[in-house]
Amino acid sequence: MYERKIPLTIDCGLHLTREVLNGKWKPALLNAISMDIKRPSEILRLLPEATRRVLNVQLKELEEHGMVTKKVYPELPLKVEYSLTEIGWSLMHVIDAMNQWGDSNRSFLENTIKQDPKIKQISKSACLSYQSMAPKEKK
Repeated sequence: MYERKIPLTIDCGLHLTREVLNGKWKPALLNAISMDIKRPSEILRLLPEATRRVLNVQLKELEEHGMVTKKVYPELPLKVEYSLTEIGWSLMHVIDAMNQWGDSNRSFLENTIKQDPKIKQISKSACLSYQSMAPKEKK
């Protein structure tokens, strides 16, 4: 079992937000769920670079932080769906702003990242799939 070695700082909103969004796939998970992609298998198809285990761990953390709710249907095979909570929906403004900032600074950031000697290869993500989907609405 993982035990935190460095105490969590919670006296600053930035630290609290980072704690909730800390994880490579969490913003993408929240974005997918906000677009009505609710089942783990659908999310995995949208994010093929992520492993099922990592997605499950990060979905569990989002649930523990109160950003998403998990509904398990009593049927076989087991059916699970995630949805954003009210506070999860309020975080979407932050994620949308991060996406817009990245798009606005794309050419500078891509050039800078490509020059990093630690980066051996780059790939395309599912972002274009996100953009082609219907606008988000709170349900």
